[in-house]
Amino acid sequence: MKLSLPLFLFAEGASLFGNSTISIVLPWLIVARTGDPATAGLVSMVTGIPAIVAALVGGHLIDRIGRRRMAVAADCGSALSVASLAVVDRLWGLDVAWFVVLGLAGVLFDVPGMTARETLMANVAETSGATLDRIAALRQSVVGVTFLAGPALAGILMSVLDPIRVVWITAGCSALAALATAVMPLRPAAAVAAGAPKDSPLAGLAVVRANPGIVAVLLLSFASALPFAPLLAVILPAHFQAMDAPGLLGAVSSIYAVGSIIGSILYAVGATRWRWGSWLVSLALFTASFGLIATLEGFWTVAAGMGFIGLAGGLMGPIFTVGLTENVPDAQRGRVFGLLNALALVAAPLGLGMIALLLSRWPLQVGVWALLVVWAPAAVYGVVSTNLRDFVEPPEKVGC
Repeated sequence: MKLSLPLFLFAEGASLFGNSTISIVLPWLIVARTGDPATAGLVSMVTGIPAIVAALVGGHLIDRIGRRRMAVAADCGSALSVASLAVVDRLWGLDVAWFVVLGLAGVLFDVPGMTARETLMANVAETSGATLDRIAALRQSVVGVTFLAGPALAGILMSVLDPIRVVWITAGCSALAALATAVMPLRPAAAVAAGAPKDSPLAGLAVVRANPGIVAVLLLSFASALPFAPLLAVILPAHFQAMDAPGLLGAVSSIYAVGSIIGSILYAVGATRWRWGSWLVSLALFTASFGLIATLEGFWTVAAGMGFIGLAGGLMGPIFTVGLTENVPDAQRGRVFGLLNALALVAAPLGLGMIALLLSRWPLQVGVWALLVVWAPAAVYGVVSTNLRDFVEPPEKVGC
């Protein structure tokens, strides 16, 4: 039974490493085969809306067929869709149509797989004897490590191997994740494979509406995701391009990942005993980070802001996960986690559209301050909402 936690973390790491690697290899392969960089953007755009649908429908399937089965099926499907890139390239040659079809297949498996592993944490905690807080913190550390090391290792592999060989390695990562999840000892078996009532994929909304704390955390999760995508995809690249220092863009991404790892370690070591205090610290760090980045002063100020965002995420992520697990009934958990992930997928393009509109008329610094303005009311709400406090730290734990 003690193997359940290391196998869970291995499966999470292998799957996330595969996803982070293919996110580097696929655009490279698209440009190499089509000669058109715009095609990479096309594939990304076309797969956006299906990813949202996959999050909602996948959450329903998790509750219907079981979270372990869904996690294994999703990783197997992801491995097959990635390996198909290599097979199609050898047999017929990859073109735009194949990239779109196989990109869609990958998204339809990746998002439900991530949701399924999130819902498995309660079962891993019961089986291993580790607390849910500790497992959530360790999982957040794994996310930080893969964000830090995945793209770098992908770049190294592509520098010494043909990209198609790297594709096979990526597919192997997903296959190993599926194997680790399949053999992971879990109890009770009934909770892992329990079927939910035959209702719609949106039935989890009834659970959300009945719990004001869940509504509050979903709103705050959406508000935190809204400025994050524009920051990573637009603000930082534009800032370092203006400095003519592309290498520093990778450096701040690494600093963000290190901050996330440190935050999750701090949460695992002691912050779990003061969950509300950790929550307040994470809100303060997230807000301060946008203030620092908004100065757009060289490298170190911006890097400090990214480090603070990583630290805030390392604390905030486990609190979100633990709070939802504690507050959502087991049979509905897949749909509620799926809704959370769907909201994040909606927030990213919405934020990117907002920043594109602003920057079409205003300088870059105005765009950064706009992100802070968008986030600030959510941060205040995160502090003063009693529903949110009861979600983060249930009343029976306050004062303990």
